[in-house]
Amino acid sequence: MWAGANRFNLLTSSVIFPEAGEEPDFAHIQQAQIRAFRKAAVDSAGTHVPGRVSQGLVVIPTDSATTQQREKYQRYVDERMPRTRAPQGPRGMLFAPDLIGSSEQIAERLHAHAGFREVDEVAFALPFSLEHEDYVQILTDIASKLGAALGWTPAMAPAQQN
Repeated sequence: MWAGANRFNLLTSSVIFPEAGEEPDFAHIQQAQIRAFRKAAVDSAGTHVPGRVSQGLVVIPTDSATTQQREKYQRYVDERMPRTRAPQGPRGMLFAPDLIGSSEQIAERLHAHAGFREVDEVAFALPFSLEHEDYVQILTDIASKLGAALGWTPAMAPAQQN
């Protein structure tokens, strides 16, 4: 891959383009693309040069969501789900399903995701067109529950390091 050969980092998102003839299995295609990136990341002497790989996905943890929020989030996911079931457009674009549920459920699905197992970091994307309080709830659950379920611990603020 050009990005790896040119010592760039890679952000792979919830939208990918498979190679011609590949089965439309999002997670395994993403995994193969990440591995190709890493294989191409060598310097002129042939030494492996690690590049960072990030994955962007929409996650909607519902740990502290109200019943109304859960219903709204589920409608959002349901409306977007059909695009994930088959390749889209002339290039066969594939979309990852949005992940909704408790932080524990989302973490379990991520750990089972072939692409996620290859990345160094994630960039969780927020759903479109929600209300301010919905974003506060989602971000709070990501920071306080989902991050921990994935093994993340917050860095100490500079004043706390002394």
